[in-house]
Amino acid sequence: MMRPNPDVDAVIFDFAGVLSSSPGEAMASQMKGFDVDLGTFVRIVMGPLHEDGDHPWHQLECGRLTMDEYIAAIEVLWRAEGFESFPTPPSDDLMAILRPIPEMIDAARAVRAAGYRTAILTNNVREWGSWRRRWDADNLVDVVVDSSQVGLRKPNPAIFELTVEQLGSPMERTLFLDDFPWNIAGAEAVGLQTMHVTDPVAAAAALLDRLL
Repeated sequence: MMRPNPDVDAVIFDFAGVLSSSPGEAMASQMKGFDVDLGTFVRIVMGPLHEDGDHPWHQLECGRLTMDEYIAAIEVLWRAEGFESFPTPPSDDLMAILRPIPEMIDAARAVRAAGYRTAILTNNVREWGSWRRRWDADNLVDVVVDSSQVGLRKPNPAIFELTVEQLGSPMERTLFLDDFPWNIAGAEAVGLQTMHVTDPVAAAAALLDRLL
């Protein structure tokens, strides 16, 4: 099938913050009752998001820690900062609280129908894996790459390379959409085209304008 945009063969969508609402609301609710600012909360609970390192959150998203192991490790870090109580993360599926972005989901379907190969690339937690069935992800796109299943997480270059390999498209002819600037930077470093999503509805319209 001839694609309308000859410079793009495939599109990779982030999940939370692009196809769905951001989990930031859940994070904000976790912070209630704790005298802590957002920066400190994220630093303790999630580590440096612009890196792929050995912080417990990074290990959790790579499937190297269970949720219970992660909670135990984070509680040590949390209390080391002088906090007496600990905001236990949800052990059930956080993805259940996310809301779909219909405009972006429709755009993903339209792009695929126009002949572009499509993928979802998400940093996720093994215990929250029901999102894939709940969102019918395998029927929405051609390829799904979940960090907790493949042992890699954004912005590690290897997970972009793995996704592109599964898509079967050249790196430089693949477009990646994400809401985090450090993931955009990581994608650009390996040669992907990118679209930084700050407003998913507006980004969906821009994507359709660019590709269709």
